[in-house]
Amino acid sequence: MDHLAVIEAEGLALLATTSAHLDSPVPTCPGWSSRRLLRHVGRLLHSVSVVVPRGTTDPPPPNPPAPTDDEGLVACYRRALDDLLRALRQTDPAAAAWNHTGVAPPVAGFWHRRLAQELTVHRWDADNAIGAAHLPTAEVAADGADELLTVLLPGSRAHATTGLADGGVHVHLTDVEGEWLVALAGKDVTVTREHARGDAALRGPAATVLLALWGRLPFEHPDLAAFGDEALLAALNPGV
Repeated sequence: MDHLAVIEAEGLALLATTSAHLDSPVPTCPGWSSRRLLRHVGRLLHSVSVVVPRGTTDPPPPNPPAPTDDEGLVACYRRALDDLLRALRQTDPAAAAWNHTGVAPPVAGFWHRRLAQELTVHRWDADNAIGAAHLPTAEVAADGADELLTVLLPGSRAHATTGLADGGVHVHLTDVEGEWLVALAGKDVTVTREHARGDAALRGPAATVLLALWGRLPFEHPDLAAFGDEALLAALNPGV
């Protein structure tokens, strides 16, 4: 998958939607407007554009404040997206680069997939806010589900201190290859790509499964089949 192409396409689509509807509430990001969503994503893009070229695993420096005027905010986001794409294209994916997970290799290539998926979900948030949501492609969504279950969930679970439901969850995509058994035990997460029975299960098209895992759609969505302990399904959301 060309993650950089996804970053560019989704990043521009998010900008087009949010900049035209800055005051629109974003229901899937409670308390946020499209303006705040644009600010949040722009600051993330800027931060990673600084992290990637440094060749070190040191944490990033604090972000500068975002512009307070709308024109400046839009310009700042576009500049951050351009800077990010330039940094990712010019940096060896194997070069050292910090990331927040604590489990993924600290290399620049981590951010190709992470930001492709971050922008895919937040672009859906932006479009959904104005009643024009389009589902991610099955290929992108399956990649996102794999990242969530094998990278982000183990990272967030390792740092959690409360609310750790234990058990096995089977996740199965129906429109593209993708099947995982996720074993949750305290702070540990073990993921195997297999068909096996768990204490809970989630089955459906890749895009709908991905959005449900991120809390954007309910597990009772008509395109999904959810079984067993719903607390275990909710526990798959890494909350990052």
